[in-house]
Amino acid sequence: MQFFNQNSFLLTAVVFWLGLAVFLLRDGMQMNDAIALAALAAGFGLAFWFLRPGPSTLNETEQVMARIGDGKPVLLEFQSNY
Repeated sequence: MQFFNQNSFLLTAVVFWLGLAVFLLRDGMQMNDAIALAALAAGFGLAFWFLRPGPSTLNETEQVMARIGDGKPVLLEFQSNY
């Protein structure tokens, strides 16, 4: 189950791309079909590039604890890269 959780975007992108390929290529390969498949692949690549999680800005526990408190309300968000 962890494999599907960590690779869900890739698996979903492959399924959609293959689905479009089956739909478009059922009557043979044409230039418009290749352009559509390339555009979808490029779109998925760009989406992954822009939406992927980045590295944390706080690496040490002391840095996090220093930001918490100080008499002001703090919203904590816990996030995992996977």
